[in-house]
Amino acid sequence: MEKTIDPQRKYILDKLYQAFEVVSEGSYVYLCDMKYDYSKWSAEAVQYFGLPGEYMYHAGDIWEEHIHPDDQLNYHKSIEDIFSGMDQGHDMQYRSRDRMGRYVVCTCRGTVLWDADGKPDYFVGNIRNHGSVNSMDSLTGFQNQFGLFEHLNVLYSKQEKANIMMIGVGHFATINEMWGYDFGNIVIHKLVQRLKEQFRNEGVLYRVSGVKFVLLSSTLSLEEMSKRYEILKKEISEKLEVDGYHPNLQIYGSALEVKMFQINPQAMFSCLEYAYNISKERGNGEFHVFKDEIDENRSSLLTLINVIRKSILNDCDDFILYYQPIVYTQTGKLRGAEALLRWQNAEYGLVPPNRFIPIIENDPAFVQLGEWILQKAMTDTKPLLQTHSDFELHVNVSYEQLRQDSFVSSVKNILDETGYPAKNLCLEITERCRLIDVKRLTAIVSELRSIGVCFAMDDFGTGYSSMDILNRLECEIVKIDKVFVDNITNDAKDAKLISAINQMAEIYGSNACVEGVESEEQYEIVRECGVSSIQGYYFSKPLPVETFFEKYVTE
Repeated sequence: MEKTIDPQRKYILDKLYQAFEVVSEGSYVYLCDMKYDYSKWSAEAVQYFGLPGEYMYHAGDIWEEHIHPDDQLNYHKSIEDIFSGMDQGHDMQYRSRDRMGRYVVCTCRGTVLWDADGKPDYFVGNIRNHGSVNSMDSLTGFQNQFGLFEHLNVLYSKQEKANIMMIGVGHFATINEMWGYDFGNIVIHKLVQRLKEQFRNEGVLYRVSGVKFVLLSSTLSLEEMSKRYEILKKEISEKLEVDGYHPNLQIYGSALEVKMFQINPQAMFSCLEYAYNISKERGNGEFHVFKDEIDENRSSLLTLINVIRKSILNDCDDFILYYQPIVYTQTGKLRGAEALLRWQNAEYGLVPPNRFIPIIENDPAFVQLGEWILQKAMTDTKPLLQTHSDFELHVNVSYEQLRQDSFVSSVKNILDETGYPAKNLCLEITERCRLIDVKRLTAIVSELRSIGVCFAMDDFGTGYSSMDILNRLECEIVKIDKVFVDNITNDAKDAKLISAINQMAEIYGSNACVEGVESEEQYEIVRECGVSSIQGYYFSKPLPVETFFEKYVTE
């Protein structure tokens, strides 16, 4: 027979409920007397989910029936641990069925209140309804990136500190290609279960893209996140199995601290992505924590990124372009110039590109900036074509730009608007761009080449460079990274490597351009390597457009 709650305890329950309801605006409140397992729930929750009433015995069991079957196990274990005294609360996300039978995403947080003897007395918490299941990922049951930003905005409004962690799997397309998408979905499902088990009650998980997940936690420190990451890596490599197979998954991870509430969530997410890419590019998946470094002007890097991002959204004000000449090796005459981005304003002065570009290029806003760079560079250099009809304008394109379906049409539109000849434009494919699916990259190059645009492969000889990509893309120009020049006067092997790369480029119908030539001695050695063009401080540092014209337009 069910034990009936003592009237005095019910009176206390009601008073406590009223107190917690005052501070839980925008969410459903629940309060459970753990001695009787008797609860009071928000009237709005009762109405929305079709619960028996505001007062319920065994509300945890009743609520569990509303939770999606795939999420019930984690929920059940959490409640079991709380009532047995093994846990002091929970912070979890699940799908719950409303009175119409539709599932919505809920974030549920709760904590135990203890009596004077140190025994569990009440369990109190709130449930935030994030809305339709359409706003979440159907495969994993996690919210998407928009849900993450909503959560961050809530933290910002309350000025609550937290830590955010990104975990992803590299080269997952290979698994889909080898075993099929059904097999790949099973792998993702098992990976999700590992994530839920590892971070149960430690925060909210989101699927932000592909096989990339984010944990937002107010309980785990950055050090603890790093430890959990290493445990998860080990579990996945040793225990994750599908139909007797052990997929070889490469895991990457990053984290940062959420403590600056004036920073736009997207700017913070871009910094997290930047740290994640470092973990990925190291190859071994070492966990990388984003460091909010302070520069010589005592400026926070996160704050700087936030300001620069605002600048992009404000019609790219405070951005300027410099131009570094590219010259023919044998004559030193102008062949073209690379447009190089700079940012400058009254507070921060001139900020070097290596301080912000590696981070901001992870931001969707970089697409807008990339279009501005193209438009501005074509507008700036078009008058030069009157005296240098074969002038090559080199512009870097980012990974984020190439991901956009509109990239090709955007380039064509800017060419039309400026009247810039397509044959004078050379788009440089940077190292990260080579992470794009090679078939997609080949299609982009082919379509733009058909109207006259040429392509250069930047940083050849480092990172992800490969002869296979060079063969598929048939780039007109191969830019040899300055790393081969830095020690060329002391190490004869570097000159031989430049000569070898030049010969290989010729096999594929490409011309080689060496970057980073800074002295006459370096220039003389490089010239003997047979490359067609050179770029570097020996000829000129990057120049404002006016200075560039003064130097070259009268030649």
